[in-house]
Amino acid sequence: MPELVLTSDGKPVLRCPLHGQAVSVGRSSANDVSVPDDAMPPLHCSFEPQGGGRYRVVDRGGQGVFVGGAEYEHKDLEDGDEVRLGHLIARFLVGAEESGTTARKDGAQHTGILRTRAGDGALTRLDLRLRLPASAGGRVLEIPPEGLRIGAHPDNDVVIDDGFVSSFHAQIFLRGERLFVRDLDSTNGTFVGAVRVVEAEVPLGSTIKLGKAELVADSKESEEKVEAPSGDGPWRCCDLHTADATFARTFAFIEKVAPHDATVCVFGETGSGKELVAQAIHKLSGRKHGPFVPLNCAAIPQNLIESELFGHEKGAFTGADRQRQGAFEEANKGTLFLDEVGELAMDVQAKLLRVLETRAVRRLGGRGDIAVDVRVVAATHRDLLQHVREGKFREDLLHRLYVIPVNLPPLRERRADVGHLAQHFIGTLSPGGRKPELTTEARKKLERHPFPGNVRELRNVIQRALIVGDGKQVTEKDIVFIPVTLAEATLVGQVYRPGMTMDEVEREAYRGALKSFGSAAEAARALGLPKTTFWRRATALGLLADKKGA
Repeated sequence: MPELVLTSDGKPVLRCPLHGQAVSVGRSSANDVSVPDDAMPPLHCSFEPQGGGRYRVVDRGGQGVFVGGAEYEHKDLEDGDEVRLGHLIARFLVGAEESGTTARKDGAQHTGILRTRAGDGALTRLDLRLRLPASAGGRVLEIPPEGLRIGAHPDNDVVIDDGFVSSFHAQIFLRGERLFVRDLDSTNGTFVGAVRVVEAEVPLGSTIKLGKAELVADSKESEEKVEAPSGDGPWRCCDLHTADATFARTFAFIEKVAPHDATVCVFGETGSGKELVAQAIHKLSGRKHGPFVPLNCAAIPQNLIESELFGHEKGAFTGADRQRQGAFEEANKGTLFLDEVGELAMDVQAKLLRVLETRAVRRLGGRGDIAVDVRVVAATHRDLLQHVREGKFREDLLHRLYVIPVNLPPLRERRADVGHLAQHFIGTLSPGGRKPELTTEARKKLERHPFPGNVRELRNVIQRALIVGDGKQVTEKDIVFIPVTLAEATLVGQVYRPGMTMDEVEREAYRGALKSFGSAAEAARALGLPKTTFWRRATALGLLADKKGA
């Protein structure tokens, strides 16, 4: 997997895996990587996926980006390229080891075998599994070191008889710690993905095609199911982690609904992990080998959103100099994640409703419909029912999306996760396999913070702490919560007084919002909270009862 390793004075301070999605970098805490450097613009640059594990760095702040000492507006990155980010250097590694410190010299990604570290620090290999097609019984086989021979003849290790597989068709075997397939002069050929091969390395999760049969190479780790919320935890569901038993029940619910193709709508505040839920649903479904296409509806200008969703034909509008597929076509046979769907304009909502009903899209400027096989996962931090009442969201579209709702609680409502996720981020973001200690004082400081930005804010706080820390400990002084504006910093000082507990600070914040805006609905909107969440917490704090009695 490609990744960025950030170094300061030659010492690695942060590891940032690249999962095939864009990564923004800048001074602002709203970025995926926030660099504490006053000379850097709020948004400095972004690392944009180009397909096939390739990435391009693009200037976003008007100051240019420096790669290997030369200035660019944008540059396609090669393995080992170094990008200057303020006082830091980001090294782009195409085939970095799991430790995040070395790169494969051949520039290829890790494929075939998943690797992990044992307790003694030695590398261990996780055995591969080969998923067989229905014509071979649909079994899952472990791949022994000597490999497997596949074909229609009964003497093969795997017998596939579908009329298009040769008697001795192909051999799958291990070479060192990588998986390879070799064609045995078959009639119809052996394919890895869409490429016909004589002998080739097989990336983990790839499809091997023999005639009409399709086999998939997976690891045991990919077979992991979500753990039941029993015992003391912690629990994991794909890339979701929790130490909160109540939230762990949401993991079990995700696993239950993932195999079905019904539309899922994820509700939660900004930064609470809605995209991770969508990714988990995709990975635990039968579509996991298809594409996962995320689209943030709030980040795209309204005049471009239709083209992003549905595509366009050449000449459909000024600047449309070529044909372009939209997100629905790109996600065919896979999952489309529509983030912040509540931000769509009414006319776009009508067209989205038609696609969901007909399972076909029509490109802008096109004359015919194109059938698509897509599972939709939508997400929003808005109260869509309230939007329907206000005429901002179509009721018929809400019914289409609200088939299976998943509600994500904010981080402040699962306090056990603050320390647990802080430790998780320290482990995943620390370079070189190091894991700095989170001191008791630092943990307490984190647990006292309300985290209005939820898990994303916590991750950014840990990122900053690792960058400014000494690499051995994450201390209380390394934990810095940066108000977005000076006015917000002043307000924070007004809410907190020495000696106050966290509950007292929260009560003052809620009380101030109610006093300023006069109603629970307006106060919730001002604080960026769902109305039900605000109402429940304000009632628990005794504020709504006090207000009624006033």
